[in-house]
Amino acid sequence: MAAEEQSTLIDVTNINEKVYNYIKTNIISYNYPPGYNLNLNQLSELLGVSPTPIKDALFRLAGEGLVEIAPRKGTYVKDVTLADIHEILQARIILETAAVEAITASLTDDQVSRFEELFRQMISFGAGENDVNSYKAYMERDSQFHLLFFQIMGNQRLLNIYRNLNAHIQIVRFRLLDRRGKNVTTDQEHAVILEALRERNPAKAKEAVRRHLLSLDSALTVLRTQHPGEQAGSESKGT
Repeated sequence: MAAEEQSTLIDVTNINEKVYNYIKTNIISYNYPPGYNLNLNQLSELLGVSPTPIKDALFRLAGEGLVEIAPRKGTYVKDVTLADIHEILQARIILETAAVEAITASLTDDQVSRFEELFRQMISFGAGENDVNSYKAYMERDSQFHLLFFQIMGNQRLLNIYRNLNAHIQIVRFRLLDRRGKNVTTDQEHAVILEALRERNPAKAKEAVRRHLLSLDSALTVLRTQHPGEQAGSESKGT
């Protein structure tokens, strides 16, 4: 379709940020899978914007490790390897346990209520086998639950680091888990975290978060090992 017919996809206000978010969201949700060719001209026509904000977004995403810019070849969505999973979750354990330990003792009733509401929404999604839409919605609430540690802490730099790390994990989770549905133990692990937050018990909250992320690491490692072919994102670079 003509560019002007597509321009409603992206509001021209704050165009760079919106183009960046549009591409990143499609990478995370696996609409742009590993090896997908992010063609500058096609994206420009699709979004109804000039190539400049798209180039800026791709360079930014490359800096976050989500895409690879190959000179004279193109720009492709990067895969997430087993080593990436371990490193990312190790970093998340360090950051999240420190954040939750820092905020738990001084949580207000309103802040605890925000955690409770997100937890209620998470458990409301059955997200059974092949229920992709419910699984996407569930993952979004899951991310918001963890993001809230950093929002309450009020450290913008840590918040940005978390968002970048979590984007990679969301990609893997969506690719490997969406067909199987959510793991029921995840709700149980969040319930333990929530209990510690209600009790304003920093040590208990820290350990609950650590165990939860270690469990996620183990689950993703098992699934990744069982499906090694799904790591070979480079095979689709011809698309």
